[in-house]
Amino acid sequence: MKIRIRISDMFDNASELIEENAEAEYAADNKRIKEIVFSNINPMKKVHRRKRYVAILLIFLAIGSMTVGAKGLLRSAGIIGSNKDEIMQPQMGQRAEEDFVYHFNNIVDFQTALIDEGNLYEGDIPVAKYIAEIPVDTAGRLPECYLDNGAMIIFTQSNNDGWDAADDAILHFEFTQGQADGNDLPPFGILEVGYIVAGELKELQMISQNFYSVDFCPESEGTYYFYLKNCSSDRIIITEGNINVVQGGINDERE
Repeated sequence: MKIRIRISDMFDNASELIEENAEAEYAADNKRIKEIVFSNINPMKKVHRRKRYVAILLIFLAIGSMTVGAKGLLRSAGIIGSNKDEIMQPQMGQRAEEDFVYHFNNIVDFQTALIDEGNLYEGDIPVAKYIAEIPVDTAGRLPECYLDNGAMIIFTQSNNDGWDAADDAILHFEFTQGQADGNDLPPFGILEVGYIVAGELKELQMISQNFYSVDFCPESEGTYYFYLKNCSSDRIIITEGNINVVQGGINDERE
């Protein structure tokens, strides 16, 4: 399922408000901040939406055909591989070099079916401007990956399933955060950490630290997925991490 809707660049404003609250040592009310910064967004009619998509696509194809040998366009989140050099470049420089990409960065793009359609928005406010699924390896290790402002990544098992939890299960989730410039010193980006069960998003914590670890006891049996959402203004790198299940005190790293 892929749902797209044109929005203005409001997630940058939201992240700035969250960062200001964090620096002032106040608890950030994420829902209230979204309500404020998205107050000017009005629902669009489907016919207008389609016309705008066609216009944007034509512009993109025209510019793309004239740009021989240009670098591949980065999505707002994904796994770091051969694109590492490009990901580590300053974001402002990339936006200035390929200004037309700016318009595509303001389109909500949900590359997942793990969240029920009714839970993708809080009122008219999207929960993220880009959502992608990223599989871990068979041992539960997270790949090196990145998130831009407003992007969300959902971790799955290597077979794209979630983690089944019985009554006595404990889900363990840990990761290390880095920065696009390679700096491993504060300030770190602000991430919303949470999980998805039965198509519903559940926030665990808003964090701004290099290393995070949680042993989570599910409230009920079901299939669980962990997610991260970038609530800061800059790109965040996840350098490493792990997800596994402890069933009755025995570590379970099933594929």
